[in-house]
Amino acid sequence: MNFLRKFLAAIQRQIAVVLAIATYENNRKSTGTSLGAWEAIVTPLQIMLFFIVMRVGFSFLRGSNRYAAGGSTDMYFNIVVFIASGFAIAFLFRQGAIKALSGLKLRAPLYYKRVQPLDILLALLVNDFRAISTISLGIFGLVWYFTWSFQLDSPGLAISVYLLTILMALGFGVCLVFLGQFNKWVTRILKRILNRVIIFTSGIFFATFELPEYTRPFVTWNPILHAVELFRYSMNNQYPIPGISLSYLVWCSIILFGFSLILYRTNESLLVEANDD
Repeated sequence: MNFLRKFLAAIQRQIAVVLAIATYENNRKSTGTSLGAWEAIVTPLQIMLFFIVMRVGFSFLRGSNRYAAGGSTDMYFNIVVFIASGFAIAFLFRQGAIKALSGLKLRAPLYYKRVQPLDILLALLVNDFRAISTISLGIFGLVWYFTWSFQLDSPGLAISVYLLTILMALGFGVCLVFLGQFNKWVTRILKRILNRVIIFTSGIFFATFELPEYTRPFVTWNPILHAVELFRYSMNNQYPIPGISLSYLVWCSIILFGFSLILYRTNESLLVEANDD
């Protein structure tokens, strides 16, 4: 019982540390912009609206022609729900990776002797999770309210995919933190590559079944695509997901997260020295 009490107390203390850093970071950002605390929501919302316009534009240019792979996403989703579901998964991962590359350093004292780099990364993910979840749920709610077409066929799968994405974002972010310590040029190149790879292969504005079969191997290597498509499938089980595997997503998340923990545990002192003021 004593071990259990100590373990629960340590977990509560760790959660308090992460939430304190998240609040500090959110307040620090809100004081540096005219939008205040709304910036965390407005900026991702602008990006998502841009993707919606892109998708609508592609649909308009394509006209009545459909890929031979079979049909269109219009048969299964409202266009706004389709983009929002992809955005909710892909950009949660993107934000964790990009912010990890930007460095994990606080420039103000907190009420603790030392804040570890992993605590900072967790706090940044908490803020991104809040912002992206708020936007996604708000958009889903508006669409369902005006169309009266609420649908969530597999809520358990949706929650599982979301949690696996968070684990994968955390693991990938920890690995990038160490990689970003070596060279600034490597960091800049990785930022550009990550932005483009995540946007163009994660399925934010396309569905796997819309692609010709011979092109699918070029994008299905990306586990984020599997997370996005499985999340959409959880909302509508009639949605086709050729080449998409839940086991592939699970293994990628577990392996990446496990490797990152080992890397962090054996090299934590490097980050602590690099992030001390």
